Amino acid sequence: MTGRRSTYDAVIVGAGPSGSVLARLLALQGANVLMLDAAAFPRRKPCGESLNPGAVNRLSQLYGDGKLASFRGLLNAASIPFEMLSGWRLNSGGVTLEAEYPAGLAGIGIRRESLDYWLVQQACDAGVQFEDRCRAERLLWENDRVIGTAARLHNGEQLLISARYVAGADGIRSAMARSAKLSGFGKLRKAAMTARIKGVQGLNGKVELFVTGDTVIGLAPIGSGQANMTIALRSNQLLESAKIGKNGFLMAQAQRIAELRERFSGAEIEGEVLTCGPFERIVQSNRYDGLLLTGDAAGYFDPMTGQGLYRAVRSAELAADALIEAMRTGSFAPLHRYERQRNYEFAAPLRMQKLIEGTSRHEWLLRTSMRAIGASRMLTTRLAESIGDCVRL
Repeated sequence: MTGRRSTYDAVIVGAGPSGSVLARLLALQGANVLMLDAAAFPRRKPCGESLNPGAVNRLSQLYGDGKLASFRGLLNAASIPFEMLSGWRLNSGGVTLEAEYPAGLAGIGIRRESLDYWLVQQACDAGVQFEDRCRAERLLWENDRVIGTAARLHNGEQLLISARYVAGADGIRSAMARSAKLSGFGKLRKAAMTARIKGVQGLNGKVELFVTGDTVIGLAPIGSGQANMTIALRSNQLLESAKIGKNGFLMAQAQRIAELRERFSGAEIEGEVLTCGPFERIVQSNRYDGLLLTGDAAGYFDPMTGQGLYRAVRSAELAADALIEAMRTGSFAPLHRYERQRNYEFAAPLRMQKLIEGTSRHEWLLRTSMRAIGASRMLTTRLAESIGDCVRL
């Protein structure tokens, strides 16, 4: 790592949206920031690839003038394909529940490698030093205080990096959370498969979810005629995909649903099918000075509601406020307040995610609930606002 300082104000581990947003906010306040990621950028990542209105709003505030049009303009200027999303549609056994986001709000379907690389570039423009192909392996300690991280370059060289603060933004299998012995698996044993599909008929500018048995299939248009297809399923079902191949397994799952059989008649998978899981990750409250966790590294439950990117960006904002105050005062207290604030802010969405996931495992209950909610415009609107994180705008 040519020219790196021996000690940084902050090391950010993970260059996804949470890490890049946090690193940029710190650098804009004059902090010396190093951001690490094990992957070579730009890179694909298993994800539903849709920003809900809450995430779009936060990014518009952080990188533009707060207006949707300005953020769209930034993406257009960077030649990044995307698709505007006006709402979502849920289907189970022929029962359909459809909702529009509130007026003036929209989601965006976008390729993760494009979004993440753009956010990394914005962080670097703000003064962040970025090292990809550099894997942070464990925390460095002085008594019970975190004082840096041990990392390894792609050529095998090990680095010991000192920092006043370390932020783990390295996803659901966070090495930083594991190094602090804060992270473990929960009871929900789900996994996901993600692919890019060309030629899907009937895409209508909405995120679509199809629920059948233990399987949820999500579709989201992401621009240039492509759709993201993400299947959430039991972890042991991935063994089936090994027998017939990921592509064949993925398309076979779509063929199980009558509506998708027709819409996929001319569809083809483009590129590699990615897998991730199992979910859920239980992360204990951080009790160590010098460390904080953001995004999925701070805990993850289920991807069905599509709120992960909002949580990533919002937790980065909260973490930035805490770290800036800690740097100014020399106290670790703001980091512990951040922990409480993050848990409080995401408690209601987590309860909703668990309620929806539990309901989806019982098709008769799910369909009964869909009919009841669909019969009330107020309930449909409230659900759309909650899932879209519009209630916090």
